[in-house]
Amino acid sequence: MVPPPRRRELTEGERGEIIGMRKAGMSFAAIGRELCVNDETVRKVWIYYAETGARKPPPRPGRPTILKEHDRRVIKRHVTKNREGRREPLGDITEKFNLNVCIDTLAKELNKLGLYHRIVQKKPYLTEQQRINRFKLATDCEDFEFDEWSRVLFSDEMGIQTGANDRKVWVWRMKGEEYHPDCIEPTFIPGFKKIKIWGAIRYGKKSKLVIINEDLEKDHKFNAEAYLKEILDAEFFDFWMEAMEDRGHVYVMEDGASCHQGVAEARKEQLKEFGWEGWGPGTWPSNSPDLNPIENVWHMLKAAIRKRPRQPQTEADLIEAVKEEWEKLDIEKINRLIMTMPERLAEVRKAKGGPSGY
Repeated sequence: MVPPPRRRELTEGERGEIIGMRKAGMSFAAIGRELCVNDETVRKVWIYYAETGARKPPPRPGRPTILKEHDRRVIKRHVTKNREGRREPLGDITEKFNLNVCIDTLAKELNKLGLYHRIVQKKPYLTEQQRINRFKLATDCEDFEFDEWSRVLFSDEMGIQTGANDRKVWVWRMKGEEYHPDCIEPTFIPGFKKIKIWGAIRYGKKSKLVIINEDLEKDHKFNAEAYLKEILDAEFFDFWMEAMEDRGHVYVMEDGASCHQGVAEARKEQLKEFGWEGWGPGTWPSNSPDLNPIENVWHMLKAAIRKRPRQPQTEADLIEAVKEEWEKLDIEKINRLIMTMPERLAEVRKAKGGPSGY
């Protein structure tokens, strides 16, 4: 059986012609023959115009929605209530609220509410005090400009291994909620850390890469004494002195790791007499890798290693690879990362101390 032809909507112009012809005294049948339109349709157009003064009626309501407005409000409130709701499978939601819809329909309804299924952003968990400390730093340095940030030495240690965890977690969130506490995942480095490295950067320079001598099996831990001997009194001191000679005065950034304290802190107190100044344990906000551009440099380093045609298989291979790739890192890219500090701090201020997009 051949289906009937699809109903055609009259254009605004056709409706106007019908009304004009009828005003001129033409019959409905004559107008229909002239415009190739059913005379009953012509009659309805004229009656609607005569009663309302409008040419075109409002759009038809169409097929009624499956979910009521109340259902949508309940679902949105449930999904955005906490971490568990944002990660809950759609099938469980339909069952919980006894919704007579398939999961595809529910997904479309969530999209209409502004909620989209996205992979969670992995960010460190922040306590309330850490948020306060981050907001304070972002506020204190709000007026720092290019010259100030070009004088900062950013330093850090990193554990690097031969493998990585690429597990992805999906979450329901709205636009602008990428870094909402319920929509992020804590960053953990899984597996055994093959080696630990230290490095520092400043505008236009990077330090020599230091391979940290750490052997847990022989109880040789990287503590404050080891940090003082292997880094602070060695490469870090030389890098700082070179920067002082180049720029006249610089700031030093260290995070609050335990190895930066104790005897290492006592050494820095001594160095203050010779111009050591900056942020260290107790002043630089903890759990804030997004505020240290060298974290992005570490990502560049790891990416470069992953692109090597032959992946490191042993500890010796890995040491050789990180040294080679560190030397190859583009200093211009490092400079651009350092110059993002005003934007990083602006995002932290906007988030009231919460995670930024860096």
